[in-house]
Amino acid sequence: MAKPMHISLSRLKEVLRRQDPPQWGQKYDPAIRATREEAPSRSRFAQVWSERLGRYCHALSSVEEKALILALFNPNLFELQEQRILSTEARPHPLAGCVLASGMKLPPVKGTISVCDRLDLIKLHPLLRLTHPETSERIVVPVPWIGDFLLYLLDKEGPYCVNWTIKGASEDFQRQSLKSRPSRNQQDEISHVRGRHAIEALYYDDACIPTIRIVDSDLPQLLIQNLRSLLLLQHHAKHTDSGIYSEICDRLRASILTGRTPLDVLLSVTHRHDLTLDNAKACFMRALWKRDVLAELMEEPIFIDRPLRPQRRDPLDVFSAWFVRPLS
Repeated sequence: MAKPMHISLSRLKEVLRRQDPPQWGQKYDPAIRATREEAPSRSRFAQVWSERLGRYCHALSSVEEKALILALFNPNLFELQEQRILSTEARPHPLAGCVLASGMKLPPVKGTISVCDRLDLIKLHPLLRLTHPETSERIVVPVPWIGDFLLYLLDKEGPYCVNWTIKGASEDFQRQSLKSRPSRNQQDEISHVRGRHAIEALYYDDACIPTIRIVDSDLPQLLIQNLRSLLLLQHHAKHTDSGIYSEICDRLRASILTGRTPLDVLLSVTHRHDLTLDNAKACFMRALWKRDVLAELMEEPIFIDRPLRPQRRDPLDVFSAWFVRPLS
């Protein structure tokens, strides 16, 4: 969800330094980092390493971390910008400047002030009131909201974006999160929160970017546990000889049919190639994470000493609507 920012002028300048415009790849810097100094005090923040992006990705809640892991599992994801500002004024499409989008006609975002005007919700826009240092006049500066995840995906038609807005529960899309006290006027709060979601959705819709709502109950616990365990270890295998890795993948695929455990497969490979077991385990995790070996991840826990089961449901098919290309 687009987060409001109640901040000082110095903090606003820092956010705009990081995000106006956002950088790409390893240089990307979220508006809010998942650190004790910047994350909301009551949040369960986390940083997740992505080998593909070459950096840590920042999640500000446990459900954001779960959604992040699922996003990183999609091989069509080539960039992700978390905690990205919603510009107050018109800006080029988020894909502008991406080499993969060269030559594409990309509609711009029109800015949250324009969106609020069109929705008659300008009263909701966050503002920073300051005293001008030279004239001592009071001035008002619009403050950007901050979104959750903007996904950059690539298919046979080219690159496109999808905006994810994430909450703990469905009712959180109608109330302020992390509040210590209930609102005195709950109807006003519901209207306020609904308005913020409408602003975010129209902001991205101007650029033909769909907005997907995600809540904790949408994310199967067993799947996320499996993906988290794969992600944590798989990058240790990136320097393994490609021939050895291919052999491990071939043997793991065969083991799904024979019922042999991954541990048996890996021990045989370590003996053949003088490979450490830890490195072989990392190859096992990488094979599943990279989808070089397809096994059941949604209904079966992944253990190295239990046989893999054939894939019955592909998570990327189950959640395909979350990664869908916008209708032209």
